[in-house]
Amino acid sequence: MSVVPRKVIRKKLLNTAVLDKIEREHLNLDTDQIHHSLHRLRQHVTGASLTRCLDQWEHIVSNNDIDAVREIEASDTETAREMRNLSPLTVLLSEPERLHVIDELRTCTSTNGC
Repeated sequence: MSVVPRKVIRKKLLNTAVLDKIEREHLNLDTDQIHHSLHRLRQHVTGASLTRCLDQWEHIVSNNDIDAVREIEASDTETAREMRNLSPLTVLLSEPERLHVIDELRTCTSTNGC
C-alpha cells in the first residue's frame, strides 16, 4: 500500500474547494486576479513540462473552461497532479475558506479518512 503525501492531499482538497466555489457562485475564470496569479506562477517555474501546464492553465482561464477544471480535479494522472500543483485558481478562496481546507486535512489525516 502506497502512502499519499500530505501535500498531494492538501492540493486535491484545495482544488476541490475551489471548484465547489466556482460552481456554487458561478465564478468566471477569466479575471485579472487569476491572470495575475498565473503571471506570478510563471516567474517561479522552469522546465518544459511545468511551462506546458501553465500554458494549459492560460488556455483554460482565457476560455473560462470549467469542464477542463473538472477533468483536472477528477483525474489522478501525473499531468493532472502537476496541473493541480500549479493551479492559479486558489486565489479564489478567501483565507477562512483556505483555513477550512487545512482543518479538513488535519481531520482526514488524523483519522485516515482521506
